[in-house]
Amino acid sequence: KGRPLRASLLAAMFHCGPCIEQAFERDGRASAGASPNSSLSGSVCGISCFSQDGSDDASKCRLTVMTLNMQYLASYPIDTAAAREKLRQATKVVDANRAADVVVVQEAVEGMEILTEIGYRRVICSAEAGLAQSVRQMVYNDSAAIASCPAHLRDKLLCNQIYVWKNCSWEQEDPEDCGALQISSEVELKGGGGRCCGSLAIRSMVWVKLRPRAAEGGDASVWVMCTHISGGRFEDQYFLQELADERRLQIQRCIDFCQKYTLAGDLTILAGDFNAVAEYDVKGPMNAYFRSSIENSEGVKEDLVRSGSNHMEERFKSYMLSPFGALKDSGWALAYNQDIGVTSAFGHLIDHMAMSRPVTVQSAEVKYLTNQKVGNRPPDTDLVLTDHNAVKVAFLL
Repeated sequence: KGRPLRASLLAAMFHCGPCIEQAFERDGRASAGASPNSSLSGSVCGISCFSQDGSDDASKCRLTVMTLNMQYLASYPIDTAAAREKLRQATKVVDANRAADVVVVQEAVEGMEILTEIGYRRVICSAEAGLAQSVRQMVYNDSAAIASCPAHLRDKLLCNQIYVWKNCSWEQEDPEDCGALQISSEVELKGGGGRCCGSLAIRSMVWVKLRPRAAEGGDASVWVMCTHISGGRFEDQYFLQELADERRLQIQRCIDFCQKYTLAGDLTILAGDFNAVAEYDVKGPMNAYFRSSIENSEGVKEDLVRSGSNHMEERFKSYMLSPFGALKDSGWALAYNQDIGVTSAFGHLIDHMAMSRPVTVQSAEVKYLTNQKVGNRPPDTDLVLTDHNAVKVAFLL
C-alpha cells in the first residue's frame, strides 16, 4: 500500500545478543550441536515447546516480555488507583527490583496509555500508522458488544501497542527501530443467517527492535512483535468461506516480515492474541465453543451446504489450528504450552509467544487479571481488569 514498513502488528520478537550459545540456520531451524538448555519438552500442534530452565546464567542477558489484551477497557475498574497497583504487581519481576522489560498490548484504546502511569514508555501504536479502527468498527457494530464498552470509548481507535520499561536494560539503537504492518486481507464478509457482515476488520502487527545496553560486540538484535489476528465470535462464523485461510496468512505475513528484515543471529518473538488454542481437544473448551456458537449457526450451515462437505468440525479445527501450522512450517517454536494455564475468561489458552529459533525460557507464568465465566470456578482475582489473563515470559539470551 506504499506505507513505510515501520510498524508491525500484534506479535513479539526478541533478540538473543552476543551470548547465544547455539547457532541456527537463517530459516529458523536448529543447527547441529544445540545446547541442552533448548531441549524439547513437548509438542503443541506439532510445534516444539521448549523446556523451562530455572537457572539464571550470569553470562546471559535476560529479557522479560508480557502479553496483555486490555479488552478496550470494557472491564477496567472505576478504582483506577487499585487498577494501577494491580498492573504494577502483574508486571513486576519478583526476584529483582524491576518490571517486565517489554509489554505488548492488544485491544488498547488510543490515548488511554495506562502503562505509562506505572513506569512504561510507549514506543509504537498501530493507530500512528493508520492501521486501527474504532471499537464500534472492530465489533461490526454489534449492539451487545458496543454496550459493554464505556460510551466515551466506543468511537476511539482500538490499537496494538508495545511498551518498554523506563529502566529496561534493553534499548532501541535508533528511535526509528519500530513500526507497524497490516497483516489482514481486504475481504468482504458476506453474511446471511443472522451473521455480522461488512469489510474484514483491520489486523496489524507492531514491532520494536532492541539490543542489550551493555552488549559486548556482536550484531544480533531481538525483534519483539505484537499482533491480534482475526477470529472470535463474529469472524469465526466465516471459517467455511472468506476466512478459511486468512488466519494462517496473517501469521505468515509476520513470518515473512521477519525473514525479510532480520539478520542471521537475530531472534524474533511473535506474541499476542491468536484467538485460538494450539491444541484442539474434542472434550475441551474450544469444542464446547464450536457446539454452542458455530455448529448451529444458520449461516454456517448454509456455507456447509454450498461447500458440499459434511465435515464441519474437522474444517473448524483446521481453521483454528492454521496459525500454528504456519509457525511449524517455518521452524518456529512456542515458548509455553497449555500446562501454563488459561488466558481467556472462557477457559482457553489463546495468548501465545512464538520464537523464530530456540532460546532458554527461564520462566513462564500467567498473571490473573480476569475470572472464569464458565464452569462455576472460584475467582482467580478479586479485581478484574480485562477478560484476559496476561502471560509473562523470561528469556535468557
